[in-house]
Amino acid sequence: MRVSDHQERVLRAAADLSGETLTGFVLSVATERAEEVLERTQRISLSSEAFKRFVAALDAPVQEMPTLRRYARKQSPIPAR
Repeated sequence: MRVSDHQERVLRAAADLSGETLTGFVLSVATERAEEVLERTQRISLSSEAFKRFVAALDAPVQEMPTLRRYARKQSPIPAR
């Protein structure tokens, strides 16, 4: 991985203070950040008011959607494998 002199100095200093090798420090921090990104993409946050509207929509009677039904019956333009 290519880094600037400044980046290398900062990373090495942080690794030394953590008692880790440079590689171990970079992998540890990169893995932690990757886990945060993945978690964020798997979680939906709603305000309490938005959650109440969501639950109300789930509990509401089913609405007929003729356009959606029509498209669901059509053959997909995407070829199946």
